[in-house]
Amino acid sequence: MKLLLPFLCALACNAATLPMDSARGDQLYQSQGCVQCHQLKGMGGKTAPDLGRVLDRAYTPALLAGTMWNHAPTMWQAMREKNMPVPDLDAQGSADIFASFYSARYFELPGDAGRGKRLFTSKSCESCHGISASPNPLAKPVNQWQGLSDPVALVGAMWNHSPDMWTQLSQKKIAWPTMTPQDLSDLLVYLRNSASVKPADSMFRITAGERGQILFQEKHCVSCHNSQRPAAANLTLTGVAASMWNHATFLHTEPPRLDADEMREVLSEYWAKQFFENSGDAARGKRLFAAKHCAECHTGSGPGPVLPAKGADYNGITMVSVLWHHGPAMLTQMQQKKIAWPVFKVGEMADLIAWLNESKK
Repeated sequence: MKLLLPFLCALACNAATLPMDSARGDQLYQSQGCVQCHQLKGMGGKTAPDLGRVLDRAYTPALLAGTMWNHAPTMWQAMREKNMPVPDLDAQGSADIFASFYSARYFELPGDAGRGKRLFTSKSCESCHGISASPNPLAKPVNQWQGLSDPVALVGAMWNHSPDMWTQLSQKKIAWPTMTPQDLSDLLVYLRNSASVKPADSMFRITAGERGQILFQEKHCVSCHNSQRPAAANLTLTGVAASMWNHATFLHTEPPRLDADEMREVLSEYWAKQFFENSGDAARGKRLFAAKHCAECHTGSGPGPVLPAKGADYNGITMVSVLWHHGPAMLTQMQQKKIAWPVFKVGEMADLIAWLNESKK
């Protein structure tokens, strides 16, 4: 078991900066056999819960990781009964699976189409935009909006669209319509339904953010932000889009335009790591490490690797990677010791991650 330590360290050190691609995640979902039991985005079996039936779950990455931990022994038992191999996800595979869940809107606020329809009118969107044809010939109809299926594209489209809309609204003497994350979630549910955007068409992709800092300088964001990382730890991309939309009114000049790849780089650098790290209570996490019996194997005296690993970086992606690689052997050892499998309540996985990250220093 101690041979797992280099593997676990590699996962923890790299997971937060790995690029993610929901298309690869969708392929893994099928190749790893998940699709045989679970439905997602309208595809899959019906012997296990339909993962795509109820969208807009507002999971945090840590909460989703905790849910997968809780469900894992049941899944492994079902797979053994079907003579299916248990998947072994590396860090990249886990990141891509998270991207697939992100594209299914697992991390967004629950939206309401009725409220969204009313907002489309009250926020003056319909003065320029229609669903299939627009009253303003310069405005794209909704069914041509790429941002309905790609949350990164949504952020970029709203940001780049703001100067033109500012001009149009000023001419009509209409006040700038501000948005809360809930407003935008409601609008998106209404518009997706109206434009017939299928869940299978959705996507989510980020990079490693290697050019993000350079673009932050080149686009003159530093003139206001002083090179500091914008605080976006608790915002989904819908929340980021709403925040940037509202921020446009404070700019005294036309905001710098960002094409799709540039926006992806900036968000990868300044948003993704914060979002997937989550925030928790390290003091509670320390108590959980003992209460969940982690200490019996992972403090040097047991069969598992010492945790936390010095210099590592823990988050929801890391924990899912470790679960699928190390979990089946861990379950066997716990059964031999007559120790119950750890079950995580809401917030507990985030607390454990917070303690692991704090204690590694």
